[in-house]
Amino acid sequence: MKTDKKIEQLLKDTNLDNFSALPDDFVFDPLAVNTMNLKQEESNHEDNNFIKDLNEDFLHIPDKLTFTQTLDFAFPEEIIEGISQVGEVIYIGDGVCKVVGLPKAKIEDIIIVKTQEGPVKALILGIDDSHIESVVMGDYTQIKQGDQVVLQNSKMTIPSGKNILGRVVNPLGEPIDGKGTIKAEEHRLVEFPAPPVLDRAPILDPIQTGIMVIDTTIPIGKGQRELVIGDRKTGKTRLAMDIIANQKGKNVICVYVGIGTQAAKAKATMQFLAERGAMEYTTMVITTSNDPPSLQYIAPYAGVAIAEHFMYKGKDVLIIYDDLSKQAKAYRQVSLLLKRSPGRDAYPGDIFFLHSRLLERASKVNEKLGGGSITALPIAETQSGDVSDYIITNLMSITDGHIYLDANMMHEGILPAVNSGTSVSRIGSKVQVSLMKKVGELASRALARYNEVKSFETINTEVSEDTLRDINRGKRVMEIFSQDSKHNLSEDEQIVILHLATSGKLDDMELAEFPNFKKNFLEFYRKNTNENFKDLCHKAKDLTEINDYVERLLEKYKKSGQQNN
Repeated sequence: MKTDKKIEQLLKDTNLDNFSALPDDFVFDPLAVNTMNLKQEESNHEDNNFIKDLNEDFLHIPDKLTFTQTLDFAFPEEIIEGISQVGEVIYIGDGVCKVVGLPKAKIEDIIIVKTQEGPVKALILGIDDSHIESVVMGDYTQIKQGDQVVLQNSKMTIPSGKNILGRVVNPLGEPIDGKGTIKAEEHRLVEFPAPPVLDRAPILDPIQTGIMVIDTTIPIGKGQRELVIGDRKTGKTRLAMDIIANQKGKNVICVYVGIGTQAAKAKATMQFLAERGAMEYTTMVITTSNDPPSLQYIAPYAGVAIAEHFMYKGKDVLIIYDDLSKQAKAYRQVSLLLKRSPGRDAYPGDIFFLHSRLLERASKVNEKLGGGSITALPIAETQSGDVSDYIITNLMSITDGHIYLDANMMHEGILPAVNSGTSVSRIGSKVQVSLMKKVGELASRALARYNEVKSFETINTEVSEDTLRDINRGKRVMEIFSQDSKHNLSEDEQIVILHLATSGKLDDMELAEFPNFKKNFLEFYRKNTNENFKDLCHKAKDLTEINDYVERLLEKYKKSGQQNN
């Protein structure tokens, strides 16, 4: 530009040697430099244009600048947006990449390592006096010492929007289902602050899981965090899959996050959801067991970022973390590789913050923010039923209750193996209708009494009729709570069936007949009930209001002969 050439000429004509002896109050006026030369050239048309351009260039500068301000203007400290910093790899090993030459780098920034086989992303987790520590989000074997590193002052983001529903992606937002690229509505930050307290709303609406033992005795509200714990192979993932499948037609978006899962299990999960028609409203974020620990550590945050897109648009979202025990182990591996000081069980000191900042993002927001919600069901694995494990107790203190899957109940053939006596929901009956609350209380009491007196069956002693009745009724309630995976029970169906079991109307039925009874009576109920009764179940305050109708319905069922089918 002509302007740049003229400025260069003006600087050459200015005697800069005198600047060393300038007083402290010296004022430097860029527009007044060599004014005599400018005045001599004012008659020249080209130079008049130059002065005009020069004035425009300095339009944003005050008329008078001190010498210090002039230097600040010439050499700004802030990095201009869009300009990249370039560094160099000085160490690479076990997924850890150390870099020098990026003075403006920040924690959780993404850096791009340029390798011979293509760019590789890394996440900054530590900044030392002499270098930057990052973990590679992919194959670190491509990186070698001396490779160029580029920082663009960008955080990790993931694509989100309605087009991501029905898709399977990794924590970087890259599709891994072979269905092509995803056209995102927006890219959300993977690390995002949880909604403040004043932006949240009370949890008053239930999320219907379709599983009777949960909806009646351990109710879950929209916006709640309910931990699911149990030993290995007790049905934790299957329970979560059933809950997702049962959200069909309820206007709930679902996100499933698989952390360090087996590739075959991830594929089976996707096929199960597809067969049940649940992939239409579900997104899967998957990391397999052979993925780097950095990807396994970041996967839950990527999943909740997708969920937040829908929550802030007023939608209700259900997110499953399967499971956070593996995420904690992956973060422990990353921390030890970064030479962080180990604490209890070799976990780093910020292991609690790892999960608290994740689970606090699940909430019910107020109407100003859209009125949406994220309901989180984190899964964690126990060892031999030990709920005093470090990670388990951390998660229990963060969440609003837990569902405990009992290995002994599973061995007895009771599925889902939910032990309602050791499970708890801190939201409680606030999200239940009156009749659901009452039948849930009666069922819980019957099971608690059964657990007290069931040992009398195994000893040769006489028991009272009341005790024998409690044992028989407790067995029947447990059998009612045993539910086939394909059965999705509505609110009124749960109230009616559990009312029959807790009121003694099924005490004369043999336990062996219960599986057929539940199946056949459910079909009979769906054919012979009406919408008015369903509304009554939702609005009634006492069980006496539906008792006569339920008795008549049971008599009709027995006369129909369907119970013998």
